[in-house]
Amino acid sequence: MRGLSEMSDQERRAHPRSPASLATRIWHEERLLLSARTLDISLSGALLHGSVRLDPGEIVRVEVSRGGLRNPLVLRAEVVRIETPSPLLRRHGIAVRWLDADVADHAALASLLRANPS
Repeated sequence: MRGLSEMSDQERRAHPRSPASLATRIWHEERLLLSARTLDISLSGALLHGSVRLDPGEIVRVEVSRGGLRNPLVLRAEVVRIETPSPLLRRHGIAVRWLDADVADHAALASLLRANPS
């Protein structure tokens, strides 16, 4: 029998995540920290893959490419988890939760999800 601490990530999510590989840039206090790619994305957050380790609780700005000549979607986010598959690797999984996302942001995220079906 599983305890509450063993709930799967999917069971705890507010919105289902969809696999997607989208170019992103992560900013902190007007400084570009890294360019990364999404591994998955949802209306409430994303898992990014990048080479800079961030600390849980950090507030960052995430720019998600919408392709072509369109402006990127810019969202404020909180780093909620870091996954480092191996201490020998310099790549990290960076889980973020969107902060202050409004109706227009959700519509843009939904459009990205439709354009990048799993």
